[in-house]
Amino acid sequence: MPLVIPSALELKTLRQLASFSGQRVLEIGVGDGRLAWPFAPEAAQWIGLDPDTDDLGAAHAEREQAKSQEKEKVRLMVGDGRALSFPDGYFDLAFFSWSLC
Repeated sequence: MPLVIPSALELKTLRQLASFSGQRVLEIGVGDGRLAWPFAPEAAQWIGLDPDTDDLGAAHAEREQAKSQEKEKVRLMVGDGRALSFPDGYFDLAFFSWSLC
């Protein structure tokens, strides 16, 4: 389970700022996946990138609890947002939240 469950207000605010529906999303600093899992069902694909393997371990544990269609959409990777190996234009939306706290 994520360390902090996103509040309804936080999720509502993020939905007002961006539409994840049908989007290929890159979340830089996915951490334990606390924001990936609420939005993944809406997205076409969600790639969560984080350098912290402990946090990613928690995200992978949450992935095991997810529905199979959500599992197919979410890919969790160890990596640094400053050095991406994806082609230009691959993502529709880059998402960077809470990583600077």
